[in-house]
Amino acid sequence: MRHAFFTWVLSLGMAALCACSSAPAKKDDVKAPVLTAADSALIKKAVEAKAEKPKVEVDLEAAHEFFFLAKSMEMRGNQREADFFWKQAYKADPTSRYLGFGVAERLVAAGEDSLALVEAKKASQLKGKRTAAQYALLARLYVKTGEADSCRKYFVMGLDSSHYQDMALLYDYSLFLEAVRDENELVRIYDLLLPKVNYISTLFQRQLSLLLDLGRDSAVVELFGKAHEATGDKQMLLQKVRGLMAMKRFKEAAAIVDTLTSAKPEDEEMTIMVLPSMTGDSAYAFARKKYFEDGVKTPAVLCFIGQYEYDVDMRDSAKVHLLASVDKLQGQPKYANRAFLGLVNIFASEQNYAQAIKYAEKSDSVSNGDTRMLLASVYALADKYDKAFPLLDSLMKFWETWKPLPGVVDSANLVQLKNEAQIKYLQVLDIYSRALIGEALDLEKNPRADSAKKAKAIDNRTRAQAMLDKFFAKDSSYSRVRLSIAMNLERLKRYDESFRHFEVLLKMPEFSPHEMASTLNYYGYSLIELNRTPAEVEKGYKLVLDALAMEKDGESRDAYLDSKAWGLYRMGRYDEAYQAMQLIDHSKMSRDDVFWEHMGAIQEALGLKKDARKSYKKLLKLNPKHPAALKFFGKKK
Repeated sequence: MRHAFFTWVLSLGMAALCACSSAPAKKDDVKAPVLTAADSALIKKAVEAKAEKPKVEVDLEAAHEFFFLAKSMEMRGNQREADFFWKQAYKADPTSRYLGFGVAERLVAAGEDSLALVEAKKASQLKGKRTAAQYALLARLYVKTGEADSCRKYFVMGLDSSHYQDMALLYDYSLFLEAVRDENELVRIYDLLLPKVNYISTLFQRQLSLLLDLGRDSAVVELFGKAHEATGDKQMLLQKVRGLMAMKRFKEAAAIVDTLTSAKPEDEEMTIMVLPSMTGDSAYAFARKKYFEDGVKTPAVLCFIGQYEYDVDMRDSAKVHLLASVDKLQGQPKYANRAFLGLVNIFASEQNYAQAIKYAEKSDSVSNGDTRMLLASVYALADKYDKAFPLLDSLMKFWETWKPLPGVVDSANLVQLKNEAQIKYLQVLDIYSRALIGEALDLEKNPRADSAKKAKAIDNRTRAQAMLDKFFAKDSSYSRVRLSIAMNLERLKRYDESFRHFEVLLKMPEFSPHEMASTLNYYGYSLIELNRTPAEVEKGYKLVLDALAMEKDGESRDAYLDSKAWGLYRMGRYDEAYQAMQLIDHSKMSRDDVFWEHMGAIQEALGLKKDARKSYKKLLKLNPKHPAALKFFGKKK
């Protein structure tokens, strides 16, 4: 009875609930929620996810049998039958990722790229082992359809899967990157690919070109370094050192060169390359270490050692090392010319003009005429004016009328070239004027010179003065040129003009102590010799004393003492003049007619007739027509 009552009550309750739900809603009832489109989509997705997938028929036994038949046909070379069995195997097991990509590969081989892409896409959705080869196949198929994003995606997935060890895939990816012009990624891939192909030239050059275009100088240097480590090619190491030097990474370059131990041309070039980045003493010590200790025994390194020794006045060892290197530098004109120039200077300073000319001519032959002015100078020093003047005439004509070829250079370079041409022209004026003055001096010193030769000397000086004036009008900043002008004007007896230049020179700071002492003596002696007024003589004497104070030792001191003695003589201080003359090394003056003229005059003024006679006799041997000596002996006759 209780159970029946409960059922009845429950039925009554359900009926009441149904009645309530069907009754009209009151105003204060809550509105029932309505499903949105998004809610419907979510529900649909959930239902589909729970729905049973259609069952795929798989016949593993048939799939295996067809697969083995396919492999057997491939081994026999029956590719058509093999392709057929591959498809049958995949048909028997359509869940096999491996078989799906196998079919796609064979479709590619048959030229069915579109079909292959369809099958590869389907296979990519299947479970199974994912391989680099599968991603590579997809990437290559997308390349053919021109889908760049998909190409990149599968190339990267393939390379990641192979840990970037698949060389063929790396290469194909590089071709894709070339096509889409992704230079930064291409550089990364080439960096991975190059070691695998032993830095093959074509690929290396492409990577080098990319890095240069991108302005990645440090990467360029590292590229050469890696290539050298992989191949042992010294040219690569040479290029690395060049790059480091260009980037001013001098310490790194020197550290590399410090490891070199052979006399190969590259070792020589690298050694020479880093030396200018070091201070003088350090460069010299480094070069000696490389040559004498490390085995880089090459003529160019020895030539550098000799050049440095010449620069620091170690003339004897410089001469030995330059002579030892010069004949071995055939075929290396740049280094050979350095040795030639060093030897020219050494032999010229020794007044061995035959050897100086020999090496100046060799220098001219290897420098394409760039050192022709030097050759003309050496000819002039050797009194070979018949060779010097024709060279100087041609050089003068060339640089005086020089003009650039039209359309060859831009405006910026044109200005630079014109400036360089101007400098060359001034150099010719300087050298030519000094050669003319040199020949004039030789003629003036020649006691047997006739009137024609004396006239030639004056003409030479006049021509030289015109050249010096041209130089000075274009550039008056060169103190040495001003000195040449002052001295030449004095010899032309244009004294006031000469002395004005000397006054300017005394205020110029460019001179070394030795050069200033020489200038003071020349100016002072000129004032003493001219003997225009007691004030000028006294001024000249003081200038000579200043020269002596600056030049307390050295070859010029005897000449300055002679000037001092002559100044004292002009001022009537004969005893002091004679004492000054006694301080001079007479053995060095055996061929100096000016010294014996002064000695005779001072001795005569002191009444030392016998000594004066001896001095004037020596003077007559040097210059039989010397007026002072003739006058002395004329008095006695």
